[in-house]
Amino acid sequence: MDIIQRNFLRLLRCGAFGKTEPIEPMSHWKWNRLYQISQIHGVTPWIRNGIRRCQDDFFLQIPPSLRQHFEDDQTSTREEQGPEELTNPMLNRKLQQLAEESGSEDPTFNLLLRLIHIARNIITQGISLRQLIMLGIYLRTTKDTIEYEVLKTWIRRLEMGHMARLEGSMLMELFDFTEQEIRFTDAAVDKKTRKAVDDIFQLTEKNAADWYFTQGQSIFVRTSDSRAMMWHVKQSARYMRYYPTEAVTNFMRNFAHSMSHIEE
Repeated sequence: MDIIQRNFLRLLRCGAFGKTEPIEPMSHWKWNRLYQISQIHGVTPWIRNGIRRCQDDFFLQIPPSLRQHFEDDQTSTREEQGPEELTNPMLNRKLQQLAEESGSEDPTFNLLLRLIHIARNIITQGISLRQLIMLGIYLRTTKDTIEYEVLKTWIRRLEMGHMARLEGSMLMELFDFTEQEIRFTDAAVDKKTRKAVDDIFQLTEKNAADWYFTQGQSIFVRTSDSRAMMWHVKQSARYMRYYPTEAVTNFMRNFAHSMSHIEE
């Protein structure tokens, strides 16, 4: 992990979770690069909060014009809820049954939906820093009202144990969550986790510019650039093994949906 990525994650932890961490000195070019990364991942508001929190740090030497860009950025921190369904018919029936039994206001079921939304995103688009931050904030603000043993049972019923473990380990690696905070799974940081972190930073401006995210029932993306498309397909395929029962049906449905847009 290079210095830009290290400072990027430090500012995210400071801005989203109220930590205070030392900043490493960087050139103006590297600060500009950090700003670009924050825009690509949709996390600029938390980086801005981190800059404000660390404003007395001697090495936080951001050009005034760039600092103003952070202040003027209009990226919203509003959550973008995905569909409350799974594409695998058998798993979706189980999920809808849980929804009827629990109700949409139940914080434990709400956390389950967040884990599912992240899982579907991972197996179609890749890991979203923005979604992980939202998950982390939810965990730390509602921890006393979540029935973790019930949630573990639901995760097993939906056969998403490996995916939940990946999500928990990412919170530990990126945002310093502890095992006690990730009580819905037995998460641990390992080589696979660190490889997933590396994958997050492989999203370049070109990849981001070539893809346009759709809304509604599908969370897949469409593009007119076949190379960019194949890049995302390969990235997504890496994570199918974490949730194979959902991954195949999810990928096929969304791929067909995406291809129909390309033809149009």
